[in-house]
Amino acid sequence: MIKIFRNIRKNLLSDAPFEASAKGGGKTTKYLKYTIGEIILVVIGILIALQVNNWNQQSKERKLGNNLLQRVHSDLVQDTIYFRQNINQNKLIREDIKDLLSKLYKGVNSIEQVQEMSAVYDIALDQVFSINDNTYKSMISSGTLGLIENQKLKEEIIDLYSEYDQRKELLAAINQWMLGVATTLDTQTNFIKFGQGVFDIYTSSEMVNEQDFAFINEKDNPQFEILVRAISATAFNQSVRTAYYEELIARCHNVLNDIDKELETSN
Repeated sequence: MIKIFRNIRKNLLSDAPFEASAKGGGKTTKYLKYTIGEIILVVIGILIALQVNNWNQQSKERKLGNNLLQRVHSDLVQDTIYFRQNINQNKLIREDIKDLLSKLYKGVNSIEQVQEMSAVYDIALDQVFSINDNTYKSMISSGTLGLIENQKLKEEIIDLYSEYDQRKELLAAINQWMLGVATTLDTQTNFIKFGQGVFDIYTSSEMVNEQDFAFINEKDNPQFEILVRAISATAFNQSVRTAYYEELIARCHNVLNDIDKELETSN
């Protein structure tokens, strides 16, 4: 391209008014042609420079957009792994809950048995919803979400993280309900005494003894019903979370597949 410009300029210079025998009018015309030619070359050079700069900028933005897609891809893969782990854990917990209820209705005769029940209850109660959304939040706050050129894919990503937020709010509401159930159990019975986090502080039989769990062997006792409802609540909480995880895994897979296609097309 530079060689072409040099040749054009050379041709213009060869016609320039440097011959002593040329007429005055001819000189003016040739001067004008030369000047106009120089201006045209400068303008063309500027336009080409701007176009090259645009290409470079677009290429840079495309690379940044692809990098963001790769980071979102990595986050979603980690999320699906986490969701599957929770589903598998919940299946095991559900079997433990079934066993706990079976033992509960058969009755207990030792502090150790009640401690085992308490341990299962604590694990079933402890349910946390955690996602990897740092990349997405960073894209929103920095305004780089627009670097994803595929509009459909961008909307898919936005919808998925919006779904994350909705599920988080729903689970937070269930957690509040679970907190009320657990609070009732703790205030209306002595079951809390047998938890791993507090049992060691009771250092004598006067502080904790068989009388503290006697209600477990009295099926007509309101405290027994409170314990059954509390355990049943953990099973409900676990079931809801498992269903949410399965739905989110399916949504994540769709987005992951579309990100893979977009990155293949870009590369």
